Amino acid sequence: MEIKYYKCGGETFELNLKPLPFKCKRCKEKEALVEIPSQGIKVCPDCFNQFFENRLKNTIEKYKMFRKAKKIGVFVSGGKDSAALLFGLKKIFPDLSLKAIYLNLGIKYYSELAEETVKTLCQDIDVPLYVYNLPQEEGYCIDEFVHTMFKNKICSVCGVIKRYLFSKIAKKLEIDVIATGHHLDDTVSTMLTLFFQGDFEGIVKLGPVLPPIYLGQATKVKPLYHTPEKEIFYYVALNKIPIERCGCPHGEITPSKKNKKILEIFEQENRQFKYQLLSVFVKKLIPLLKTHPDYRFSLPEVKNCIKCGEITTSADEVCSRCKRVSLLEKIPDKTLEVTPEEFKKFIQTQPRESWVVFDLREKEDFEKGAFEGALWIDPKIVDSSSRKLAKLFKAYRDKTLFFYCYTGRLSYLLTLKLRKIGIKAFNIGSPEKLIS
Repeated sequence: MEIKYYKCGGETFELNLKPLPFKCKRCKEKEALVEIPSQGIKVCPDCFNQFFENRLKNTIEKYKMFRKAKKIGVFVSGGKDSAALLFGLKKIFPDLSLKAIYLNLGIKYYSELAEETVKTLCQDIDVPLYVYNLPQEEGYCIDEFVHTMFKNKICSVCGVIKRYLFSKIAKKLEIDVIATGHHLDDTVSTMLTLFFQGDFEGIVKLGPVLPPIYLGQATKVKPLYHTPEKEIFYYVALNKIPIERCGCPHGEITPSKKNKKILEIFEQENRQFKYQLLSVFVKKLIPLLKTHPDYRFSLPEVKNCIKCGEITTSADEVCSRCKRVSLLEKIPDKTLEVTPEEFKKFIQTQPRESWVVFDLREKEDFEKGAFEGALWIDPKIVDSSSRKLAKLFKAYRDKTLFFYCYTGRLSYLLTLKLRKIGIKAFNIGSPEKLIS
């Protein structure tokens, strides 16, 4: 059985599960099925699970993550990391007071699907779920930031919004510890990125436990701090944990993701490389940085944001979230998708030469029947770089472009990419009504 998982930014994980012609190297009884990548030994599913869960438990106990916790909130995204964390915590600590929290960020063709996956997971393992729907609660969604100066830094904006909501929701639900799915690869690649950027203060803050900076704020912990990303995927696959297998349409190739690829190359030569690098940072570099005369640890002065009332450390008393959301208030029209009826109404009132409609279905389906006047383009074009897309659509920069596919998902992704390079593009939702 071959299992694939597509990450944001295009990275793919694959696992081919088939019995190996020898016994498990740990129990020496059952057939080996999968390798523990960080150890280089092939084991049976039970021994893999035991190894994974023991490391998770040891990490929690080593850093005393839940020592004083009365209620623990696990923020789940529908992806493999947070799903594995929630599943593992429930299995290892069945009496722990856990609450899963899902942030529906209004990302079209993604957030709703991920929410359904999270609901299935929580029902399967009997963990209560709290859903916060950003569009319903606050009237905006992450997609709309493609209209702002952050159009090429959506992940950055999303991070600001999520961190804001982490604290806000934790306070509302009286959660004293927030657990996130950050793993070994996340930590090491971020440390490497900050090192190259000279952000040594940022490196100091990348520990497994982030204490509150003001009274009433929840402690943030990373139980997967010592767990490699690939082994998380294997754990999810072996235990058939429900996850959303399609990546977020805003997935970006960030410096940290590029450094992950560099780390993978070194790991091929030395399977312990990531652990060794983490050890150098945690045991050598960070203690050294803390002894530097310029290093002064002090809790930042906190104030209430003059716009939303939440806690902020900003000198102008406007939190980072409010600064970004205020940009949306200046955008009169945030439309990214239209209905078939809206599309037809538009083309009836606009000159024919001012608009173009594109069909992203397979060519054989396009030839069987398409919207009159539509131009066919290869669906694979969606994977093109921004530079290539700008070149391909250069001739259409002064026109309004419409796209449709089978479900709307692929054409919406292309719409987002084109918006980020300044092309006026719209997706046509419910495309079956257009070509029926």
